[in-house]
Amino acid sequence: AQDRNLRTVLFIKLKMDQQDNWKAAVKDLVALHQKAGGEHSFTIWESQTGPAEFAVVWYDAKWKDIGEDDPKLKASAADLASIFSRLNGQSESVTMWIDEMQPDMTVRSKDIPPMVRTGRTRLMPGKMDDMKALFREQIVPALKKSGATSYGVAQARYGTAANEMHTYLGLSGWGDLDAPFGVEKGMSPAEYKAFLAKVQTLVESTEWTIWKYQPDLSYVPAGK
Repeated sequence: AQDRNLRTVLFIKLKMDQQDNWKAAVKDLVALHQKAGGEHSFTIWESQTGPAEFAVVWYDAKWKDIGEDDPKLKASAADLASIFSRLNGQSESVTMWIDEMQPDMTVRSKDIPPMVRTGRTRLMPGKMDDMKALFREQIVPALKKSGATSYGVAQARYGTAANEMHTYLGLSGWGDLDAPFGVEKGMSPAEYKAFLAKVQTLVESTEWTIWKYQPDLSYVPAGK
C-alpha cells in the first residue's frame, strides 16, 4: 500500500544444510497466513551475489505497527510459535534493518519484479540533503526515462549507519546487465559522466547486490 513507508528487512543466514528445512517451515508459515486470511504481507528474496542469505521484507504505515501481532492469526498462536521455533533453530544469524521509504523518489509497479538490484550507499558526512536533491533532480527522472518500472529509495533509520540510503531497482533477469540500464540508460554519455563526477563528491561507498524473488515463500494477498 502506498502509505506503508516504513520498511523492515530481515537478513537471514541459515545453518549448514538447513535450507530445505527452512523453506519447508516458511511454506507452512505462508499456508497458515493463507488459511487465516492474514493482513500482514511479506516477500522473501534470495541473494544471488555476496553472502548466501535470504531477505524477508514487509511494510508498515506507523511505528506503533512494527512488531504487532496480526489479529487474524490470534487463533493460530500455538501453530505460529511452533513454526517460528523451527525457523529460529535453522537460522545461523538474523539482522534487522528498518528504513523509511521516500515516496517522491519511487517508481511504483503493481507487479513484483523477478529480480532486484539493491544498493547500500554510505554518504559523506553532512551530504544527506544534497544526495536527496540528486535523487529528485537527476536519478529518478533518468530512471523514468530509461523505462524502469520498479524503483525505490529508503533512508536508513535503525540497524545501519544513519548516513546510509538504500535503493532497489527491478530487473527482468540477468540479461538486463548486458546493456546500459537504470540511470546510465536514461542519460546521454555526457550527462552520465557529469553525474558520476557529482556522485563522487557525495558518496563514500556503494555496495550492489542482486536478489531473486521467491514467490512460493512469500505471502502477498490481493490489495496488500
